[in-house]
Amino acid sequence: MRSHHEVERTYAVGPEDALPDLGALPGVASVSEPRTVTLVATYVDTDDLALVRSGVTLRRRTGGDDEGWHLKVPAGDGRDELHRPLGTGHVPVALARIVLGRTRGRDLVPVATVETQRTIRLLSAADGTVLAEVADDAVVGTPVGGTPVAWRELEIELVGGDRDLLDAADGLLAAASDVHPSAQQRKIGAVLAERLATFPSAPEAPDRDSAAGPVLHSRLHVLVAALLLHDGDVRRGVPDGVHQLRVTCRRLRGALATYGPLLDAGTVEPLREELRWLARALGDGRDAEVLRERLRGLVRELPADQVVGPVRRRIDRTYAERLRVADRHAQQVLGAPRHLDLLGRLERLVEDPPWTDLAAEPAEEVLLGRVAKDWRRLRRAVDRALDEGLDDEALHDARKAAKRLRYACEALEPGWGKDAKRLRKAAQELTRVLGERQDSAVGRADLRRIAQVATAAGESAFTYGVLHAREEDLGRRHEQEFTEVWHGVRSNKLRAWLP
Repeated sequence: MRSHHEVERTYAVGPEDALPDLGALPGVASVSEPRTVTLVATYVDTDDLALVRSGVTLRRRTGGDDEGWHLKVPAGDGRDELHRPLGTGHVPVALARIVLGRTRGRDLVPVATVETQRTIRLLSAADGTVLAEVADDAVVGTPVGGTPVAWRELEIELVGGDRDLLDAADGLLAAASDVHPSAQQRKIGAVLAERLATFPSAPEAPDRDSAAGPVLHSRLHVLVAALLLHDGDVRRGVPDGVHQLRVTCRRLRGALATYGPLLDAGTVEPLREELRWLARALGDGRDAEVLRERLRGLVRELPADQVVGPVRRRIDRTYAERLRVADRHAQQVLGAPRHLDLLGRLERLVEDPPWTDLAAEPAEEVLLGRVAKDWRRLRRAVDRALDEGLDDEALHDARKAAKRLRYACEALEPGWGKDAKRLRKAAQELTRVLGERQDSAVGRADLRRIAQVATAAGESAFTYGVLHAREEDLGRRHEQEFTEVWHGVRSNKLRAWLP
């Protein structure tokens, strides 16, 4: 499957607007002769426009150099565009699988057609590098069963240039032609604007003077959108996708735990259990990834005479198989009815939260009290860990409590700014130290198992013993660092804003 990362900007242009000389942009040495093509695209979606509403587009387009099926998904500073051949007209299975978390098996049907007369110019640097492609588009879009709409727009897509070029284009177009970036950056959004307006809009970020419910609603909306995004990332094999999906599960669980009393308990607790299941079901792949990179790094730090035998190959082989198994399992989990049902329940939670009376109370009173409770929970967990001589189980509980406090503060950062951010960063640092200590302990256990397999194969176990000793030393250092970090976290200054 071909793919590329797309960073572009769309400008609203009047039918008769003359454009300035784009060769005046910084770094542009030449502008190619125009080339015109006709593009005809059929967009498909669910009956409730689940894809378009979440920033995803799926279309079959003829004409131009890249005709075929195109799936565009939000990614970083732009969108990733994945391509499949035109085929027979049915949605390619590979693309349908990637968006399954959003469609949950519902039919993908045509929702609009867009015909574009595109005039293309390339902006190049002095050395011939193409910096950007400029498309001057005359567009006619027709919703299925609706009335055609026509407009003109200008797209500038980066090729070898950077965002400074787009920013310079903003200034040049505004100064010369009073042309500005369009409020609607996707053609399909303009075509389906009337239908899209019938759906609830995303909740606005509330301030600290609002009721408690809107603050939590905004946070849940962000997290459910992130969960759906990372679901698709895992399906298409994006590096770190599993990790980000698991982190989002934990953030959602944390938000529902800390602020759960604002919502019906009969809805919240089953969701928290399902989110726990999902995070655990995907855990093997992430653990293998972390440990492989950790042990690789430790081997790189060793003097050459302490690396005896095929150590690097043995480590890579050990984790490669675990990662293959974990990836197959992850794909099975994401395709399971249980997972798809969870996604549907989360979307319904965001669309119509089952509020309790507490949600109507002032955010300042309700939410800050919940964070203060999480702080006390962390303090008790750390006190227990210190009393029990940094026992593994006690430190694990302290780490979970630190994560919960961290995620609780994240939800309040839009309204409580630096106060919430400072406490969140302190809890995050505590989580980091305890996480590294835990990775060291798991690494030691893995090294013992790898050494046994290597010995059985007639290889030297010397290096694994050296690595094990290093991990023991690192573990002791992390424990010392934990006590130092905790001294800073418990500072009264960090909690002065809490009741």
